[in-house]
Amino acid sequence: MKITEVSRLRRSLYRLDLEGLNSIEVDVRTFDESPYREGQDITEEQLNTLLTASRYNRARERALYLLGLRDYACKELEQKLYTEADPDTAAAVVERLRQVGLLDDERYAARLARSLSEVKHYPRRRIEQELHRRGISSVLAQDAVSALEGEDFQQALALLEKKYYNKLNDPDSRRRATAALARRGFSYGAIRRAFDALDIPDDPDDEETC
Repeated sequence: MKITEVSRLRRSLYRLDLEGLNSIEVDVRTFDESPYREGQDITEEQLNTLLTASRYNRARERALYLLGLRDYACKELEQKLYTEADPDTAAAVVERLRQVGLLDDERYAARLARSLSEVKHYPRRRIEQELHRRGISSVLAQDAVSALEGEDFQQALALLEKKYYNKLNDPDSRRRATAALARRGFSYGAIRRAFDALDIPDDPDDEETC
């Protein structure tokens, strides 16, 4: 078959019109680096190879763009690529980025766990859940959480001092603060220890709600 026309769709994409077939889209880099040009013949096998290379390169460019915005776990990035790439292509791109060191789940899990602990003051159980949600394996999530310093009650204490210290003057306010900490994933034991550290009594009725 013949490539009858090559036209620029946008900065990074060509449309190739093929004799006897519908037009196809190929990224500019893949086509420019190929031996094919407008007016030349291309076999079905060559066309499939060109399309496979284009899908890979487009997914890779998308992955690099996303990594420029923030870090990702391997599984999380792979799933993010599904909007533009088939699962096999997405998996191949992610594996290559892992091999060259641009993706590292262990490093990512440790950094995210520290951030969730030090910045958001999440309890350990909540941190582990968040790591799972981002695609981190159970083993790596547990290792990252185990490496954290401090205990859950200290995180709860930090939140009480930061957000609620001037709002704990009556039982209703203390119950609201207790409920808020429970929604963040803190156990009642950790919340009670935090109140004890402030010398502010927590309400015993809250234990049934946490």
